Amino acid sequence: MVTSVLLVLAVCVGMGLDRVMIATGLVDASTQLTTSEEFTILEETYDAIRNNYVLEEEISDEELMYGAARGMVDALGDEGHSVFLDPQEAEEFERSSRGELVGIGIQIDTEANPPVVIAPVPNSPALEAGLLPGDVILEVDGVSTEGLEPEEIGNRIRGEAGTDVTLILQHEGEVDTYEVIITRAKIDVNPVSWALLPNDVLWVQVSQFSSGATEGLQEAIREGQALGATSVILDLRNNPGGLVFEAMGVASQFLPDGTPLYQEVDADGNTEIVRTVGSNGVYQEGPLVVLVNEYSASASEIVSSSLMEAGRAPVLGEKTFGTGTVLLPFELSDGSMAVLGTELWLTGEGDEIYKEGVEPTETVELEEGTRTALPVIYTSETGDEEIAPETFEAIEDAQLHAAWEELEIPQ
Repeated sequence: MVTSVLLVLAVCVGMGLDRVMIATGLVDASTQLTTSEEFTILEETYDAIRNNYVLEEEISDEELMYGAARGMVDALGDEGHSVFLDPQEAEEFERSSRGELVGIGIQIDTEANPPVVIAPVPNSPALEAGLLPGDVILEVDGVSTEGLEPEEIGNRIRGEAGTDVTLILQHEGEVDTYEVIITRAKIDVNPVSWALLPNDVLWVQVSQFSSGATEGLQEAIREGQALGATSVILDLRNNPGGLVFEAMGVASQFLPDGTPLYQEVDADGNTEIVRTVGSNGVYQEGPLVVLVNEYSASASEIVSSSLMEAGRAPVLGEKTFGTGTVLLPFELSDGSMAVLGTELWLTGEGDEIYKEGVEPTETVELEEGTRTALPVIYTSETGDEEIAPETFEAIEDAQLHAAWEELEIPQ
């Protein structure tokens, strides 16, 4: 399993956020905890540190308590899903869900050791610096990343706009390393990018389901159709998820009103089917193919599975991440946050997603060293969004080419 962290700000993969909940009823629960026999162990551990640890003065009570809170959430065994965020991480998380990002702009697999770049964010300093999917991050400001905790890696890469970070990286499949100095910046995140491929195929990539994803998709399809697009590739590769209502909005552009989108199962086993809303989607009919990979998570899995189950589109690529939990943030008294799985997500037909993922209609793998292309790389500086046939032919992306060829089959 992979934890995807957007290192422009702190974002954990699969955040299905449609509202922010303030935790209630904590008094009774905390009273029960403090009077429990096990709580004594926590107090004794704290006393042992304060009375005996040789570098005791170098760690604050705040750091100790946040460490204990992280450990409590980690003990749930819900890797890649539930998470504890300190106040700074919580603030960054909320900004990111609104599409307000500051940093270098990359998603990384933090469970790889050393960490691996999943994808640079479009229009980000990381993309401009030449970082590519599959790059291994070996050092951050002279410090080796091997063995570092994910939070520490994130803290070292994050920073204020205008400050620099030096990275030592290695392209996937290569031996030589390279160094870049990247200036952190405020990033105007557009979650949707697109380009027109040969034969009037519109390639639309949704990088995350942050605020504005539905509107961006609508605009992309309308502009593509104005240029003559007659079919669509919806690219959800490397998309870590995001806001539930944006997933509903995106799916509703392709599916009629009332189509099962996913099922929610609460802790008591109660099930509710969530459906698409409205029949005025911009692409209710017409050839469509969806692309996913192992880094497609949460909302990406909801949208791709619903389109596949409804018979609206085949799904090509690799089995998805397997988030499958509704993660809601509980704001704590000091601004920190516990983001917890409160419900399970199933596909519209009831198949489990959690730790299972979504199996594509057709498995198409990329050869080692092949980099997933982003449309923004191939659009010209003049603003011409049409990719010439020779340019498209040169893109070494077997999944994209398979989707394009699928659309050549009479629908």
